[in-house]
Amino acid sequence: MNESVRFVMINLKNSESDFDFEGYTNSLLEQAKINLKASDLKIHSNDARTSECSIAINSNTFDISFTYVKLNATSQLKVDISGEDYTHLDPNLHHLKTQLKDLMLADWEQCLWLQDIQAEKYSDSLYKDVHTVENALRRLINTILFYKLGGKWWEKYMPTNLVERYTDRDEQYKNRAVSFKNTHTGLMSIDTADLIQILSFKTYKVKELNLFSSPNTNEPDIQKFQYIMSDILSGQKIDRHKDNLTKILQDLLEVDRDFWKDFFAPWFSCDLREFKGKWTAFCNDRNHVAHNKLIDIKLFQKYKKLMKELLELIEEADKKFNNHLHSEMDQYLADLEAQAELDNMQILRESELEFHQNRKIREEAGVEILEKDEIMELFREKVSASFDNIYEKLYYRSDIELDFKEPQLVNSETAFEITHTYLDHIIRVDIEPSIDSSQAGVSTLLLTLYKDDIKENTFTITFTNGSAYFDDDQGAYLPINIDEVEISELEELETDIYTYVEHDMPEVDEDEIASFPCEQCNKYTINLSEDNEFDIGTCLSCKHPNHVGRCIMCRKIVDSPKDNLVCSDCKTWLK
Repeated sequence: MNESVRFVMINLKNSESDFDFEGYTNSLLEQAKINLKASDLKIHSNDARTSECSIAINSNTFDISFTYVKLNATSQLKVDISGEDYTHLDPNLHHLKTQLKDLMLADWEQCLWLQDIQAEKYSDSLYKDVHTVENALRRLINTILFYKLGGKWWEKYMPTNLVERYTDRDEQYKNRAVSFKNTHTGLMSIDTADLIQILSFKTYKVKELNLFSSPNTNEPDIQKFQYIMSDILSGQKIDRHKDNLTKILQDLLEVDRDFWKDFFAPWFSCDLREFKGKWTAFCNDRNHVAHNKLIDIKLFQKYKKLMKELLELIEEADKKFNNHLHSEMDQYLADLEAQAELDNMQILRESELEFHQNRKIREEAGVEILEKDEIMELFREKVSASFDNIYEKLYYRSDIELDFKEPQLVNSETAFEITHTYLDHIIRVDIEPSIDSSQAGVSTLLLTLYKDDIKENTFTITFTNGSAYFDDDQGAYLPINIDEVEISELEELETDIYTYVEHDMPEVDEDEIASFPCEQCNKYTINLSEDNEFDIGTCLSCKHPNHVGRCIMCRKIVDSPKDNLVCSDCKTWLK
């Protein structure tokens, strides 16, 4: 067993008579057994100075030892109570220690409490609950006020004394726990008692009808205010007029925000007075626990009950608020969806009206007024037709790759690429649209030609919408200008691409390329042809000169980096 409780009784009240230690402790234990309704009491040893015994209360057994010390002027009786660890929170231990203490105080002047593991265990158990309750309220305050007032509610609304007091403290805490330096932890450092100040806080605003809105400057309060301010501005200290000035200013104001009424009352099942009373009692008991003072079973049970009630109130409020939050979010999303549906219906109606109007204009005035999608489709057709021409002209080339991407015409994008397989040359065309579907609106498609990522030229095609007006005399639409598409620069783009392909992407047959890699870049792009602009053995990719073997008989080029080989023609002749 482990020692659980130790206390010392000091100075017998009747010190003149001889002290019968053995008889005293036996009598004391028998009385404790009766009072506690103990099932068993065993005396293990008992002499003139020490006594050891065990007592069984319900299902728990405790060892008790008494040690008597007699000095010249004082006498002491030390009591040690031991029990198993699982008995530390057991009420039987509490009843035993307090019963012995109360019985002995009838004969001794003082009781000095030295050690109480049970009280420490009570404290440990309570302190866990203390943290739970404190942080539950901190969390609720933060959740509600962040939602209602925004992320700056602490700095914007709280009284100066709170903000200044805890700003420095919060920074110190963050400096110790550096992982949380970039988080908002204001309420984590605030004292428990000050949390209630936030719940009951009020802000004020100037009344619309107030003392100074009256044109009559002979009002007694105005006269008093003028006197006070004249006195202060003449050098008198403001402290002399503090009470009168405060009263005048208070009469100018009315409550703007009542934090409890506006933000917290809807979620709590109690009023502020009840919650404030419970929280004040909680703070008082919390300080008792935090400073490791003795805790008996009555305080333990009372504080447990109080914290349970507080936690239930706070968690109930938290649950109600979160349900409201989810409900409000669901309603917000439903409203958004409904508004989007209304907007779509409105857009559809406007589109239908515009379509019918444009059709009427087309029929009566003979001009086209295209919608945005129609203009984009027109541009796609023209660009696709131009790129189809390029594709048809170059498709036979096995040494180049052509990649046409159907343009979306939403943002700037790459629409066309030509890549030379061996020379690492690339032609790219980027397009950027600007669409105006209004009457007489000019839409453009900018095409930019790049050669190996170097901008070479830009080309523009345009479409101008037709326009018309309604002639009241004729009762019909008449044309102002006809629709027009201008694509001549597409032909210029095609011409530039053909020129670049011809000069910078010469055709290279697969048979003209060596089957072994370049010794510099390791690519299979070594030239074997004598009919192009490159020397034999030149790498078409990196231009490195590679050695190419020759036939030992006819001296023709062979597809190998080695000499002293026989070419295929000579092999046939030798046969």
